[in-house]
Amino acid sequence: MASLQKLRQLSAAHCVLLAVQYATESNIAALRALTALRDADLPLDLTLRILLSYLPEELEPSAYIEFLHELATGARNPGDNAAASLDIASVAELSVSRAKKRRKALDLLPIAHPHHTQHATDDELDTFSHFLIHRAHRIDAQTGLLDLIPQLLVPFLGHTEYLRTWFISTVLPLLRLNYEYYPQTASGSLSDFASLKGKTAIDYQLSQARNISGADAHNVARDLKGVVAPWMCGANERKRRKLSSDGRRASIAQDQPQEPDDWDCLFQWILHTSKDNFSLAAIAFREWDGPEDMDLGGYEEGRDYVDDEQQRQLEMKYAQTALACLYLADSADTATLQTAHSLLSRICDLMNNDPPPDLNAGVDALPSYNLRNPLLRDSTISLLQEQRLLEPNNAITKPSEDTVQLIQLMLFSAYTLSSLEHPTSIREVAKMSLRDDRPEQLSLLQKILYKLGSSRKEDERWINARQKLLWLWNWGTQSHDDDRHAQGIFGMLESSTVETEILKALIESSHYPLAVQTYIKSSTAQPLTSREVEQVVLTSAMNHYDNASNGNRTRGGMKRAAEIIAAFSPHFPQSSRFQRMQALLSATHAMSFYSLILEHGVPFQPVNIRVSSNPLSLVRKLLSQNGGSYTKLDDLISIGQNLVVSKPATIMEDEDETPLDASAVGRRKAAAERRVIGMAIDAALAEDDFETAYSYVVNRLTPSTPAATPSATSQLFAFALPDVDEPEDDAEDVAWRAALRAGRYSSSTANNSWTQSAARPDLRRLEQRMELLSQALILAPTSHLEEVLSVWQQCEAETTALLAEETAAEERFNDAADRKLPGTFVNETIAIQPRREVGRGATEEAPLGLFDVARGAAAAFSKSAFPLRGSAQAASNTTLKDNNMSSSRASLDFSDSGSMNEDRVRKRDMVASAATGALATGTGALASGLGWMLGAKPVHEQERE
Repeated sequence: MASLQKLRQLSAAHCVLLAVQYATESNIAALRALTALRDADLPLDLTLRILLSYLPEELEPSAYIEFLHELATGARNPGDNAAASLDIASVAELSVSRAKKRRKALDLLPIAHPHHTQHATDDELDTFSHFLIHRAHRIDAQTGLLDLIPQLLVPFLGHTEYLRTWFISTVLPLLRLNYEYYPQTASGSLSDFASLKGKTAIDYQLSQARNISGADAHNVARDLKGVVAPWMCGANERKRRKLSSDGRRASIAQDQPQEPDDWDCLFQWILHTSKDNFSLAAIAFREWDGPEDMDLGGYEEGRDYVDDEQQRQLEMKYAQTALACLYLADSADTATLQTAHSLLSRICDLMNNDPPPDLNAGVDALPSYNLRNPLLRDSTISLLQEQRLLEPNNAITKPSEDTVQLIQLMLFSAYTLSSLEHPTSIREVAKMSLRDDRPEQLSLLQKILYKLGSSRKEDERWINARQKLLWLWNWGTQSHDDDRHAQGIFGMLESSTVETEILKALIESSHYPLAVQTYIKSSTAQPLTSREVEQVVLTSAMNHYDNASNGNRTRGGMKRAAEIIAAFSPHFPQSSRFQRMQALLSATHAMSFYSLILEHGVPFQPVNIRVSSNPLSLVRKLLSQNGGSYTKLDDLISIGQNLVVSKPATIMEDEDETPLDASAVGRRKAAAERRVIGMAIDAALAEDDFETAYSYVVNRLTPSTPAATPSATSQLFAFALPDVDEPEDDAEDVAWRAALRAGRYSSSTANNSWTQSAARPDLRRLEQRMELLSQALILAPTSHLEEVLSVWQQCEAETTALLAEETAAEERFNDAADRKLPGTFVNETIAIQPRREVGRGATEEAPLGLFDVARGAAAAFSKSAFPLRGSAQAASNTTLKDNNMSSSRASLDFSDSGSMNEDRVRKRDMVASAATGALATGTGALASGLGWMLGAKPVHEQERE
């Protein structure tokens, strides 16, 4: 009782000092008694400030919870033994003035924490609530014992809704991060955590979950429920606080962009995370049911912190974020696509849509495009920008049945591309669909088909691949926008383009039977027309042909080209281009057995035939670079005919579908044969092989019909340009020119053989040349007779000179024989006139008598008279006689010799008669100008005679 009496005598200052002492000593019983007995001097606000400032923070809240409860309710109770607990000795000796002085020196903390000063006068945040919040901050700041705070606050959560909300949104998330979820990681203080807002707060709360992978990745859903969702309960309070702060700085706030609210920051965090860790975002959506899925630890006691209208809006944002994450998935691996499929299933479940088909479903089960609204028509690629994906009016992410179906088509397109060995992300598929870039789509299609063709695939896999590509083209529907050919990711391509590329790939991968069955013998509608298939096949074959380095059809590109033509030609029996291609392959293969070097030392390649304006000129180069090749005339003729028939430069340009006309082909081949023979004759002459050239002219160039007229010749050679080194008029014919060139040829070997041996091939050579010239004279057009006759005159002069030499030699021989006495020649060797060879390839034999010589010469001339013998003889008997030849042979009075001389004269007379007749029927000027060369008379003089 004495202590109570003394207590009543203490001044107010003494009571405050005594309360501070009790608080410092954690003497809760004495403090409780003091505040109850002197409640007028220690009002609630002062008492709470003393407790806040001097009560040790490490003291267990359970020790003073009852006392705080009494303070909060105003029902102060000094306790059962108040007098015993009071000890006022420490302040009893202080004077009043000194006590007041010490009282003023006390540093008492304000009730409100700095973070809540703007709420100091709010009804929902009274003095006691301010004290508890401030006390919680003090405990954490001074001791770091955050786990003591629930002991302090939980008993008073019902005091005000603000206190409950603050505890749930601030203390509970931090407690879980520091003590339950990530105890091994040091976190910030309560004050720091309470000051976080917006994106910074979300990053802090989910930083640990974002850095964890594997099995622990599922913690992100737990953190969303237990950390982020509770923190969101204080969104309204933070928003109110921000508005209050902005109200004081209205001018500044007007110049700053509006910050997104906390929920928007959360959805943006999930969307951004999906770029780098798509599986983490998918787990968040699969295991977190959205804004309504909150783990508040039961402290909410049935309260809803999100109203119905806000809940509906947040659910739409939640679904839109899930759709946006799918569009932001930038990985093309199968795991990502499977994760996307599970997320799509989750979205369908949220929106009560039918679940998507299984990823491994067949082509028939793939989804089809049946959108009511053409979302892609007016959409642009800018909608795929990350900052625009969550816009409320984004056409491709705004939750609806159509947008869900659209992302489903994107997902299955990406998976289908992956199954075609071309992994592509959903985002890239979406970009392609929105870009509508035809070259890009064509390039992608070609890359896919190239990859498929480079790896051996069975027919079944190719059939399946074609079906998938067609689905990617039209997404299973025949309807499409006006500016597209189909609705799929290849929709800017025509159907024929897609089918053409597939056919090319089948051909390149050597699946010829499948290509035939699909595009030629299909029981359903033909994907391509017969003309289109033919063009693709020929283009593929020609591509291999042009890239071949060797003309042999058993190697490389030539082999592939031959295989393609062989596989498809039976199905195009009337195609002229297939026939021409076969001819080209045959010619190229035959040329591969010869050595051929073009300009600048470049070896011959098949493509050189295609780029040549006159392929036959290559035969001339072949003859010039391969010695003795002219002897393989039949092979060369076959090459030339195939080159002419194929017309290589125009195979791919010819649009004529009519088959080759047999007569036209025959004319082309005949013309080509003559040209090649002419080239072979030139080659033989160049290699000094007159006998072969003579044989080719006599046996291979003798026409069975009159020479071609200028118009016919022009038609024959309309397909081939003349050689550069041999310009010709359209009316000129190869046969007479070849005969003229051979007849003009003079071999040094033949001319010198008389001095080297006893044989006389020079005279026979002249006879052969005159025979060739007579043939040229018959075949040559009128305008070229002068050229032929000029050469003939030269040969005739040489023949006359040789015959004169022979006659002189015979006379000397006879004179020598007459001077010999009988018997004196027995032991002497007499030089006998050598026998001339009388035919091609004749060899030197033993000397014969003059009669044998004459008989052989007569036979040789008789043989060489050829087609004009009858007419020439008749003409010679009635019109012409060579007096000079007769006088030079007068000394040969033997019967056989005379016959031979007569035959020789007749032959020359025959040619002269033919020439005179040709000149007579030609122009008068030409006859009068050239007749003197043969001693012929003009026609009018002959008529007068």
